[in-house]
Amino acid sequence: MNVNIGHLLTAARQGVGLTQQQLAHATKLHQGVISEMESGKRVPTVEQLLNLARVLKVPIQWFLTGSNQAGNELRDISIQLHDLYLVDLHVENEIVPGAFRADEDVIALAASGNSPSPRVIEALPAVLAWNSWRPGLLHEFAKVHDLRACIRLGWLADIALTIHANQGFPGGCKSTGALEEFVRIVAKIEPGLDDSLGLAVGTEPLPPVSRRWKIHYPASLETFRKRAEHLLSMRGKTLSRARRVS
Repeated sequence: MNVNIGHLLTAARQGVGLTQQQLAHATKLHQGVISEMESGKRVPTVEQLLNLARVLKVPIQWFLTGSNQAGNELRDISIQLHDLYLVDLHVENEIVPGAFRADEDVIALAASGNSPSPRVIEALPAVLAWNSWRPGLLHEFAKVHDLRACIRLGWLADIALTIHANQGFPGGCKSTGALEEFVRIVAKIEPGLDDSLGLAVGTEPLPPVSRRWKIHYPASLETFRKRAEHLLSMRGKTLSRARRVS
């Protein structure tokens, strides 16, 4: 039983100034049912939640997290990253989103912050290669979340293109043109200080693609290629993307 839903329902009802009786009348539910929901004695059905959300003018997201907006942490986007083929990511206490946001928004968030997850970073060239992108939108989302994400995503797109040009990217590169356009857009931004993505700067030589972007990340192109190969092997063991079901 999820008592939190009851607390969130109470907060939403009080936020619009309705009594339990008024809410019951508006939703055509018995007041006793509303009371049991708020006390945690009854779990609302999906149909009831939709009805309550419509009357209270809140998104379903409210009943999931107590916020009208989706969160920006890794656990808030991990399910959508799985949908984008990052299929071996295991995040503790991941949040089920009320709806998927734009893919470009998710990728920009994944590359943001002082210390983005190395497991995610090393998978992003594959995610970029295997999905379709709108370069301008990706650039705008990255600028909004973290200017460093623009540079990082330009670097990661460059890695995907470099591997694809030299060896062929594992699983192919669906978005070559879009990634090339994105790299051109981001290349106009002057990188700031060298970026180590929160990791200790090593002494090993960096590949040229990393030096171009002033990225000090302790991994070779082979690291990213092998990560893509692993994800490719895992893809066949997972369900098809939900968005393809219609």
